[in-house]
Amino acid sequence: MYSENLQEPLFKQEIQITSIKHARPIGLDIRLIFDDIPKPIILFIHGFKGFKDWGHFNMIAEHFAQKGFIFAKINLSHNGTTPTHKREFVDLDAFGRETYTKDLNDIEAVLDFFFSDDYLFKNITLSDKLFLIGHSRGGALALLKAAEDSRVKKVVTWASVADTKFLFTPERIAEIEKNGVIYIENARTKQQMPIYREVYEDLLKNAVHYNLEIQVPKIQVPLLFIHGKKDLSVPVESAYKLKSWAKNAELIILENADHTFGGKEPYTEALLPIHTEEVIDETIKFLQQE
Repeated sequence: MYSENLQEPLFKQEIQITSIKHARPIGLDIRLIFDDIPKPIILFIHGFKGFKDWGHFNMIAEHFAQKGFIFAKINLSHNGTTPTHKREFVDLDAFGRETYTKDLNDIEAVLDFFFSDDYLFKNITLSDKLFLIGHSRGGALALLKAAEDSRVKKVVTWASVADTKFLFTPERIAEIEKNGVIYIENARTKQQMPIYREVYEDLLKNAVHYNLEIQVPKIQVPLLFIHGKKDLSVPVESAYKLKSWAKNAELIILENADHTFGGKEPYTEALLPIHTEEVIDETIKFLQQE
């Protein structure tokens, strides 16, 4: 079991960086074994109603670090958390204004940071092995970024959406056009989470740029799509769509896995869920391929 295999002492850095696009902080934590061995770097992107410290994400980060990666997790600036409340949605106004444009700008700011002199681990980072992993909506963000940024060399999606407009049913479109806002309940916290008109308008304005069916075929680097067959949040058909659009992709379907591969918030178990272990193993195998 993974939790019994952690041996090397890990170094962890938690920082905030800023974007030139807005004033909100972008949270970032980085885990690695601090030695002289050059390492690939992974940026992990959370999904809708997610955050970088959700559930078992920190345990996942530790296992990647133990396997020789630098593993960084981003808190997208408008995800509803704050630097003092990293696991709670205390800023619903920001959450309601989280657009793909803002999120992609945040990811760009982090990638720029990795290539800057402010990044402490530049000397042991293999900058030609910069990988993205995205969960759910974060998978769409990872794919869109890879389509536009040649610094990204591989992408792995975990339970990714295939449609960036997944929130906007005809009923919700009618409501947001009438009232300027819709509300979606968080099943875990029971909060009514707003989504403001600007989120919908951002998708309309960038209808081609944020269309995965158009953008995924443009991606030149290797892709891996992992999805659970029992995913009730994002149906497994999404993975088949992404695979059909991609030029250079592998697809792995886990028969009994759900949307979070057994993870939950909070996660209090000592060991990772078996499906998460499978996801980690398949992801590492893919990322280590030359």
